[in-house]
Amino acid sequence: MANFDCVLLDFDGTVADTSEGIFEGIRYGIRMEGLMQPSPEEMRTFIGPPLNVGFRNHFPEISDEQVDRLIIHYRAKYSVDGYYKFKLYDGMEDLLLTLKENGIKTGIATSKPQVFIDHIVKTCDLKKYFDVVVGAEADVLNGGKKGIIEKAFNLLKPYGCEKPLMVGDTKFDIIGAKDAGVPSVAVTFGFGSVDEMIVNGANYVAKNCEEIKDIVLK
Repeated sequence: MANFDCVLLDFDGTVADTSEGIFEGIRYGIRMEGLMQPSPEEMRTFIGPPLNVGFRNHFPEISDEQVDRLIIHYRAKYSVDGYYKFKLYDGMEDLLLTLKENGIKTGIATSKPQVFIDHIVKTCDLKKYFDVVVGAEADVLNGGKKGIIEKAFNLLKPYGCEKPLMVGDTKFDIIGAKDAGVPSVAVTFGFGSVDEMIVNGANYVAKNCEEIKDIVLK
């Protein structure tokens, strides 16, 4: 018997390496506003939290209006070609197919706007892997990642799911899961700090997709 009957996965940095399209959009927005470009290492911290949090963390001196403009610039660039610039992590397709074969329901729980993640899943032939897809919309924004995780799990409950597991690559995934009362896996191949995820309560650590599979099924 499997340890869990449904698995929720973050998208950016967990299911796929989406850095190319995201970084291009962020750098475009920053360039349009005449701000100083972050270092490559600083850029990695933009993946995980909502965009407004990322921009605010890096540019605490700017106004809320400028943060809003940065997001508008980013989305304008990302919606043109950033959608498609990603690659599934090694072993991810096999992991998702194995979970499906073993009757484990799967869902995406991401801070990426719902319109973006819906478009990616629909146009890049990913829908076959996931039973539910939840991104950031007005009904979950105030709850942060916790709200997104709770919504995804609630959508899976009609399938008989009672034992969820959250898989993510940043402290935001781990904190959101903990606040939602869901155990979590911290993956080491994404964009976040493993130490931060452990400190914030990750129940498991996985170096690759095979280890995620073992956590769920063994």
